[in-house]
Amino acid sequence: MSESTSDFFERVLGDRTRVSKELANIHDLAWEVTNKEILGLCKLRIAMILGCDSEVDVMSQQLNSLKVSALSQWPTSNHFSDLEKSCLRFAEEFIIDVASIPDDSAFAIRDHLEDEGFVNFVNALLVIEQRLRLLIVWRQMFEKATV
Repeated sequence: MSESTSDFFERVLGDRTRVSKELANIHDLAWEVTNKEILGLCKLRIAMILGCDSEVDVMSQQLNSLKVSALSQWPTSNHFSDLEKSCLRFAEEFIIDVASIPDDSAFAIRDHLEDEGFVNFVNALLVIEQRLRLLIVWRQMFEKATV
């Protein structure tokens, strides 16, 4: 069995236990403040876009298999609700160019989740995205260092 992301972070951070603990705490909080299924779909889509195969594998096993298989066609798929489509659209735009997210993408989520839910979703998305980017970079650094 491959090493979990949390175990990998702990190993890379070594004796920096305070940093490791804070990263784990903020990650846990991200999952507490928003819809876990929607955040999971967004995490899987982000992992696909960033090429983080280990997280694609993990998330694919944890989510609805019909949605996983239709995820790359989410805009036209009947497997996703309007809220899920709004969140996936926002997540893709967030990853590709956060400064260019159209207002209507944000408003679509806010219309479903209201202001606090929207803020929580965006904050959770940021945590997930940054964790995936750290994982990718640290794995590359660690693997190159051990070669």
